[in-house]
Amino acid sequence: MPETTETQILINEARTGDEQAVQRLLVLYHPRLRARLLRQMDATMRSRMEPEDILQQVYLETFRAIGQFEYQGPDSFLRWMYAILDRKIIDEHRAMRADRRDVRREYKPAPASAQTTYVDLLARITSAGTTPSQIVRHDEALGVLTACVATLPDHYREVIQMRFIEGLAVADVARRLNRTVGSIHMICHRALKQLRDQAEKLGIDQAGR
Repeated sequence: MPETTETQILINEARTGDEQAVQRLLVLYHPRLRARLLRQMDATMRSRMEPEDILQQVYLETFRAIGQFEYQGPDSFLRWMYAILDRKIIDEHRAMRADRRDVRREYKPAPASAQTTYVDLLARITSAGTTPSQIVRHDEALGVLTACVATLPDHYREVIQMRFIEGLAVADVARRLNRTVGSIHMICHRALKQLRDQAEKLGIDQAGR
C-alpha cells in the first residue's frame, strides 16, 4: 500500500528527530514487517527467539538511521525497512550456522517461558483491566511495545531487555552492568514508566481491548 500524505508527514517529522513520529511509523508498518519475518523464520530460529527479538533490532536501527533515509516515492520507506529486516534475518541465520559449526558452544533451545516474555512485559505496562490474554489477540499491541522499547534511551533499553525479556534476576543484571542492585531497581521503575507513558500516547490500551 503506497504511503499516504499523512504517512509522508510522519516520515518527514521522523527524519527531523521526532521520536513519537518514529514510533508511529514503526507501529504502522509493524504488521507487514512481522508477516514478512514470519515467512522467513525456520523452525530452528523460531525455537531460539521470538519475532519481536528481531523486530526490536530492526526498529532500533531504523530509529538510529532514519535521518539518513531519502524519500524516493510511494513505498520507499517500507522497502527501506524491508532491507533492514532482511539483513537482520541473514545475520541471525549466519550466527546460528556459526553456532552449529563451533563445537565449543552448546546449543540450547530457548525455554518455553521465553515465548511469553513480550506479552508479560506488555501486561506490566498496561492498565489493570487489560489482561495478557486480551492483548495477545492483537499483534498491533506487541508492535506498539516493540517500537517503544526500541526508542528507549540505551541504558533503559539494556536493563529492560535483560530484566524483563531475557528474564535475568536483578542481581544478575546489576553484575553484568557493573551497577548496584538499587540502581537497577530505579532504572526498571523509570523505564517501565516511560514505556507506559509512550504506549498510552500510541493508544496501547485501545489496541489491547
